[in-house]
Amino acid sequence: MNLSGKNVVFVAGFGGIGFEACKQLMSRNVANLFLLDVMENPQALQHLQDMNKKTKVTFIKCDVTDKNSIKNAIGHVVKSVQYIDVLVNGAGVIADRNVEFTINVNLIGLINTTLEAMPYMDKSQKGRGGVILNIASVLGLEPCPPIAVYSASKFGVVGFTRSLADPFYYNRSGVVITGLCPGLTESPMTAKPKISDTFEYSKPLTDKIFSAPRQPAAKAGEHLVQVLEMAQNDTLWITDRCAIKKVEHKLFWEP
Repeated sequence: MNLSGKNVVFVAGFGGIGFEACKQLMSRNVANLFLLDVMENPQALQHLQDMNKKTKVTFIKCDVTDKNSIKNAIGHVVKSVQYIDVLVNGAGVIADRNVEFTINVNLIGLINTTLEAMPYMDKSQKGRGGVILNIASVLGLEPCPPIAVYSASKFGVVGFTRSLADPFYYNRSGVVITGLCPGLTESPMTAKPKISDTFEYSKPLTDKIFSAPRQPAAKAGEHLVQVLEMAQNDTLWITDRCAIKKVEHKLFWEP
């Protein structure tokens, strides 16, 4: 996809990977960049706008754990520009001991945002096609014992992403569904003192996992925009240790 002139909605664009990806998007001359987040970051917003005056950058308050907040935010976007060409679902938390919050942010919020935006992207409804990219995790491909709830939520993201990418939907909607699975990446979310693991006694496992080599958020953000530009339906991509590779799907069952 040529991103020039497109309307992009980025959920949680002030985060580590999200903000770096948004900086990359500003160099692509997108028409509009909407950042949906629970809290505004005026300095980050101004930094993005200063990068390219031709792209209009707009913050919209959105709590992905609240369906009405999602509906209002997407409604604001559509009222402003009519079409959504790109949706990036980037909200995420590691908070295993708050099970409901973790699942609501990482999975249910992503699902609700996707379903709310889809009619404004679906070319058979009110849209003109586009790309939806869901940020999952390598821990949605492989189990992670110390943060089992987080891992479960990201497995859900992978399942939802691949299910919506079925050719039946794509041939009707013209909307590419793809996903990015970051490995350990520099981010406030992955700072070891802030990690909320599954059990109090999970710490040895947690320390082992979060001592793995990290990549800069800028590299993951760069890879995210590359995936948007490739716009290949039903694909998942791993960004880890500054390299990107395609996930090879395996068939375990078919009806």
